[in-house]
Amino acid sequence: MNDMEKLTKTDIVNGPFPLTNLLNNSLYYPACGFDGNIIRRYSKKIQSFIFCDYATGEDAFMCHLHDFPGYDVFGNRSLKQDELIPNGWQMQIPPHFNIEEYEKYKDILKKPFAHWAVYERLATFDDNHGPKRFSLIYIGGEGVATYQALYWSNKKTAKVLAIIQPGTGFGFNWTDFRSKEGPLAWVVLNNKYGTPDAIIYGGMSGYPGQNEGCYEDFTWEQYRKTETIMPYRTQTDKVTIWVKK
Repeated sequence: MNDMEKLTKTDIVNGPFPLTNLLNNSLYYPACGFDGNIIRRYSKKIQSFIFCDYATGEDAFMCHLHDFPGYDVFGNRSLKQDELIPNGWQMQIPPHFNIEEYEKYKDILKKPFAHWAVYERLATFDDNHGPKRFSLIYIGGEGVATYQALYWSNKKTAKVLAIIQPGTGFGFNWTDFRSKEGPLAWVVLNNKYGTPDAIIYGGMSGYPGQNEGCYEDFTWEQYRKTETIMPYRTQTDKVTIWVKK
C-alpha cells in the first residue's frame, strides 16, 4: 500500500496537506486546460499530477472535477497559498524577462485558485485501467511562476514535465513554453534541486498519418527523444517522450 492509499477522506478534507509527498515523483503540466489524457496514459508510473493554467477559473474546474472515466472523487478541497508555499517565495526573474509580454493577457485571466482532489478507481475496473488512486492538484495560475514558487521554494523538482499544445500564439500564452531560451526552460533547468527525468512534448501535428508538424522541434539539449505516441487525443495529435541524457 502506498501513501496515497493510506489517506482517509478526513485526511484529505481536513487534515494537514501532504505537500512533500505530492511533490515527490510528480508530473507538472502548465497550460493544461482540461487535458486528462496525460493522467490516463501516465498514471501507472506517476500518481501525483500538478496541473496549472491561468485561463481556467475555479468554477470551470469544478464542472470538470468528475470527468475521469473509471474513477470517482474520493475526497477534495480548496487549498490556500501557504499550504503550497509554506516557506514563502521571492521570485527570481528569468533573463530577458519582459513585463509587457507577461501582462499582455491580464484582462482575460481568471481569479487564482488551487484545488486538490484524490481519485479512487471504481470497483468495476482493475489494475489494467490504472492505479487504485491518484492525486490531482489544479492551480489557476501562470505556469512559469508557479513552477518556480512550488518546486524551488520547497526544494523539489518535478519528475516529469508536460509541454503539450501550450497555447503559443492564438492560445493566449504570454510566452513559448517550448523555447530553450524561454522563461519556462530557464526556471526548469536552473532549479538547483534537480531537473525532470522526462519531458512529454507534443500537440496537433497535422493530418492523420502525417508525422511532420510544429511539434518536431524540441531543442532542449539536455534531453533526447525515446518514444512517439500517436494518436494522443485525436488522430492529429501526438506526443514525444524525451529523457534526460
